[in-house]
Amino acid sequence: MPIFPKMSRIAIRTLARDVALAGVAGAGADAICQHFEAHIDSKKDADKDFELSRNLAFAAFGGVYIGGVCGRIYSLYPRIAQKMFGKNLTPKLEGVVSSCLDNFLHVPFLYIPSFYMCTGILRGEGIEATVQTLRSSWAETVFSCCAFWIPAQYVIFSKVPAAWRVRAVASGDFVWNVVLSYIAHREPAENLPSIPDVVASGSAVVTTVSGTLGAAIPIVEACEPR
Repeated sequence: MPIFPKMSRIAIRTLARDVALAGVAGAGADAICQHFEAHIDSKKDADKDFELSRNLAFAAFGGVYIGGVCGRIYSLYPRIAQKMFGKNLTPKLEGVVSSCLDNFLHVPFLYIPSFYMCTGILRGEGIEATVQTLRSSWAETVFSCCAFWIPAQYVIFSKVPAAWRVRAVASGDFVWNVVLSYIAHREPAENLPSIPDVVASGSAVVTTVSGTLGAAIPIVEACEPR
Protein backbone atom coordinates (compact mmCIF):
# COMPACT_ATOMS: atom_id res chain seq x y z
CA MET A 1 0.00 0.00 0.00
CA PRO A 2 1.50 3.38 -0.94
CA ILE A 3 2.13 5.89 1.82
CA PHE A 4 -0.02 8.45 0.05
CA PRO A 5 -2.78 6.90 -2.09
CA LYS A 6 -4.57 8.80 -4.83
CA MET A 7 -5.99 11.91 -3.20
CA SER A 8 -8.64 14.47 -4.00
CA ARG A 9 -7.86 18.15 -4.42
CA ILE A 10 -9.15 18.84 -0.92
CA ALA A 11 -6.88 16.15 0.52
CA ILE A 12 -3.90 17.57 -1.39
CA ARG A 13 -4.60 21.06 -0.06
CA THR A 14 -4.93 19.67 3.46
CA LEU A 15 -1.63 17.81 3.11
CA ALA A 16 0.10 20.92 1.75
CA ARG A 17 -1.22 22.96 4.68
CA ASP A 18 -0.05 20.35 7.20
CA VAL A 19 3.42 20.18 5.60
CA ALA A 20 3.73 23.98 5.60
CA LEU A 21 2.58 24.31 9.22
CA ALA A 22 4.94 21.59 10.44
CA GLY A 23 7.84 23.04 8.45
CA VAL A 24 7.31 26.54 9.86
CA ALA A 25 6.98 25.11 13.38
CA GLY A 26 10.26 23.24 13.00
CA ALA A 27 12.15 26.22 11.60
CA GLY A 28 10.71 28.61 14.18
CA ALA A 29 11.50 26.32 17.10
CA ASP A 30 15.09 25.81 15.97
CA ALA A 31 15.53 29.56 15.47
CA ILE A 32 14.40 30.17 19.05
CA CYS A 33 16.75 27.46 20.31
CA GLN A 34 19.69 28.90 18.39
CA HIS A 35 18.89 32.35 19.80
CA PHE A 36 19.06 31.05 23.38
CA GLU A 37 22.21 29.06 22.61
CA ALA A 38 23.85 32.23 21.27
CA HIS A 39 22.77 34.10 24.40
CA ILE A 40 24.31 31.42 26.63
CA ASP A 41 27.51 31.36 24.57
CA SER A 42 27.80 35.15 24.75
CA LYS A 43 28.03 34.88 28.53
CA LYS A 44 30.92 32.46 28.04
CA ASP A 45 32.67 34.91 25.71
CA ALA A 46 32.05 32.57 22.78
CA ASP A 47 30.46 33.77 19.56
CA LYS A 48 28.04 31.46 17.79
CA ASP A 49 26.64 32.29 14.37
CA PHE A 50 23.15 31.31 13.25
CA GLU A 51 23.33 27.97 11.43
CA LEU A 52 21.10 28.25 8.37
CA SER A 53 21.71 24.64 7.30
CA ARG A 54 20.54 23.41 10.70
CA ASN A 55 17.42 25.57 10.52
CA LEU A 56 16.57 24.43 6.99
CA ALA A 57 17.11 20.79 8.01
CA PHE A 58 14.59 21.22 10.85
CA ALA A 59 12.11 22.86 8.49
CA ALA A 60 12.48 20.14 5.84
CA PHE A 61 12.22 17.24 8.26
CA GLY A 62 9.32 18.77 10.16
CA GLY A 63 7.39 19.51 6.99
CA VAL A 64 7.89 16.15 5.30
CA TYR A 65 7.80 13.82 8.30
CA ILE A 66 5.49 15.54 10.78
CA GLY A 67 3.28 17.20 8.19
CA GLY A 68 3.23 14.30 5.73
CA VAL A 69 4.30 10.89 6.99
CA CYS A 70 2.78 11.19 10.46
CA GLY A 71 -0.71 11.63 9.07
CA ARG A 72 -0.50 8.17 7.52
CA ILE A 73 0.96 6.64 10.67
CA TYR A 74 -1.62 8.26 12.96
CA SER A 75 -4.46 6.83 10.90
CA LEU A 76 -3.34 3.34 11.92
CA TYR A 77 -3.70 3.86 15.67
CA PRO A 78 -7.53 4.05 15.85
CA ARG A 79 -7.76 0.91 13.70
CA ILE A 80 -5.46 -0.99 16.04
CA ALA A 81 -7.41 0.25 19.07
CA GLN A 82 -10.67 -0.81 17.39
CA LYS A 83 -9.33 -4.33 16.83
CA MET A 84 -8.15 -4.55 20.44
CA PHE A 85 -11.34 -3.37 22.15
CA GLY A 86 -14.08 -3.67 19.52
CA LYS A 87 -17.39 -2.28 20.73
CA ASN A 88 -15.90 -1.48 24.13
CA LEU A 89 -13.59 1.14 22.65
CA THR A 90 -14.03 4.61 24.15
CA PRO A 91 -12.27 7.88 23.27
CA LYS A 92 -10.16 7.57 26.44
CA LEU A 93 -9.07 4.03 25.57
CA GLU A 94 -8.26 5.14 22.02
CA GLY A 95 -6.15 7.94 23.48
CA VAL A 96 -4.24 5.55 25.75
CA VAL A 97 -3.60 2.99 22.99
CA SER A 98 -2.57 5.64 20.46
CA SER A 99 -0.25 7.39 22.90
CA CYS A 100 1.42 4.09 23.85
CA LEU A 101 1.85 3.01 20.22
CA ASP A 102 3.30 6.38 19.29
CA ASN A 103 5.66 6.85 22.22
CA PHE A 104 6.86 3.28 22.74
CA LEU A 105 7.04 2.04 19.12
CA HIS A 106 6.89 4.82 16.53
CA VAL A 107 8.97 7.45 18.34
CA PRO A 108 11.99 5.42 19.56
CA PHE A 109 12.36 3.14 16.55
CA LEU A 110 11.27 5.28 13.60
CA TYR A 111 10.79 8.98 14.36
CA ILE A 112 13.96 9.65 16.34
CA PRO A 113 16.32 7.62 14.09
CA SER A 114 14.73 9.29 11.05
CA PHE A 115 15.19 12.72 12.61
CA TYR A 116 18.88 12.31 13.37
CA MET A 117 19.71 10.61 10.08
CA CYS A 118 17.75 13.06 7.89
CA THR A 119 18.84 16.27 9.60
CA GLY A 120 22.44 15.07 9.80
CA ILE A 121 22.57 14.26 6.10
CA LEU A 122 20.82 17.52 5.16
CA ARG A 123 23.42 19.44 7.15
CA GLY A 124 26.22 17.73 5.26
CA GLU A 125 27.47 15.57 8.12
CA GLY A 126 28.98 12.21 7.31
CA ILE A 127 27.08 8.98 7.87
CA GLU A 128 29.48 7.88 10.61
CA ALA A 129 29.17 11.16 12.50
CA THR A 130 25.38 11.13 12.13
CA VAL A 131 25.10 7.58 13.44
CA GLN A 132 27.35 8.45 16.38
CA THR A 133 25.14 11.44 17.25
CA LEU A 134 22.07 9.20 17.08
CA ARG A 135 23.64 6.59 19.34
CA SER A 136 24.84 9.09 21.94
CA SER A 137 21.62 11.15 22.04
CA TRP A 138 18.98 8.44 21.50
CA ALA A 139 18.19 7.61 25.13
CA GLU A 140 17.94 11.21 26.33
CA THR A 141 15.79 12.12 23.34
CA VAL A 142 13.44 9.18 23.93
CA PHE A 143 13.04 9.97 27.64
CA SER A 144 12.42 13.66 26.95
CA CYS A 145 9.99 12.85 24.14
CA CYS A 146 7.97 10.49 26.34
CA ALA A 147 7.78 13.04 29.16
CA PHE A 148 6.37 15.64 26.77
CA TRP A 149 4.31 13.59 24.32
CA ILE A 150 2.66 10.84 26.40
CA PRO A 151 0.16 13.24 28.02
CA ALA A 152 0.00 15.42 24.89
CA GLN A 153 -0.75 12.49 22.59
CA TYR A 154 -3.37 11.15 24.99
CA VAL A 155 -5.25 14.45 24.75
CA ILE A 156 -4.78 14.68 20.98
CA PHE A 157 -6.00 11.15 20.22
CA SER A 158 -8.86 11.18 22.73
CA LYS A 159 -10.15 14.74 22.20
CA VAL A 160 -9.03 16.06 18.81
CA PRO A 161 -10.86 15.00 15.59
CA ALA A 162 -8.77 12.83 13.25
CA ALA A 163 -8.60 15.51 10.54
CA TRP A 164 -6.97 17.95 12.97
CA ARG A 165 -4.48 15.63 14.68
CA VAL A 166 -1.50 16.33 12.45
CA ARG A 167 -2.01 20.07 12.92
CA ALA A 168 -2.36 19.59 16.68
CA VAL A 169 0.90 17.62 16.74
CA ALA A 170 2.61 20.25 14.58
CA SER A 171 1.53 22.94 17.04
CA GLY A 172 2.89 20.92 19.95
CA ASP A 173 6.02 20.34 17.90
CA PHE A 174 6.80 24.04 18.09
CA VAL A 175 7.49 23.59 21.81
CA TRP A 176 8.98 20.11 21.53
CA ASN A 177 11.34 21.07 18.70
CA VAL A 178 12.98 23.71 20.89
CA VAL A 179 13.88 20.90 23.30
CA LEU A 180 14.81 18.52 20.48
CA SER A 181 17.03 21.10 18.79
CA TYR A 182 18.85 21.72 22.07
CA ILE A 183 19.40 18.00 22.76
CA ALA A 184 20.51 17.25 19.21
CA HIS A 185 23.10 20.02 19.03
CA ARG A 186 24.86 19.96 22.38
CA GLU A 187 27.25 17.62 24.06
CA PRO A 188 25.43 14.38 24.98
CA ALA A 189 24.61 13.89 28.64
CA GLU A 190 26.72 11.48 30.61
CA ASN A 191 25.50 8.32 32.34
CA LEU A 192 22.79 7.65 29.76
CA PRO A 193 22.66 4.49 27.64
CA SER A 194 23.09 4.78 23.89
CA ILE A 195 20.64 3.35 21.38
CA PRO A 196 20.06 -0.32 22.16
CA ASP A 197 21.43 -2.99 19.87
CA VAL A 198 18.45 -5.24 19.55
CA VAL A 199 19.07 -8.76 18.34
CA ALA A 200 16.14 -11.10 17.88
CA SER A 201 16.85 -14.81 18.06
CA GLY A 202 14.12 -17.42 18.32
CA SER A 203 11.94 -16.73 21.35
CA ALA A 204 14.31 -14.22 23.02
CA VAL A 205 15.20 -10.59 22.44
CA VAL A 206 18.68 -9.65 23.61
CA THR A 207 19.16 -5.98 24.30
CA THR A 208 22.64 -4.62 24.92
CA VAL A 209 22.71 -1.41 26.92
CA SER A 210 25.88 0.60 27.51
CA GLY A 211 26.26 1.07 31.26
CA THR A 212 27.63 4.12 32.99
CA LEU A 213 31.04 2.45 33.34
CA GLY A 214 31.16 1.61 29.66
CA ALA A 215 30.38 -2.06 30.24
CA ALA A 216 27.91 -3.80 27.99
CA ILE A 217 25.12 -5.39 30.01
CA PRO A 218 23.06 -7.96 28.13
CA ILE A 219 19.41 -8.08 29.07
CA VAL A 220 17.32 -11.00 27.92
CA GLU A 221 13.61 -10.66 27.72
CA ALA A 222 11.71 -13.85 27.10
CA CYS A 223 8.95 -13.59 24.55
CA GLU A 224 5.90 -15.83 24.40
CA PRO A 225 5.65 -17.65 21.01
CA ARG A 226 2.61 -16.77 18.94
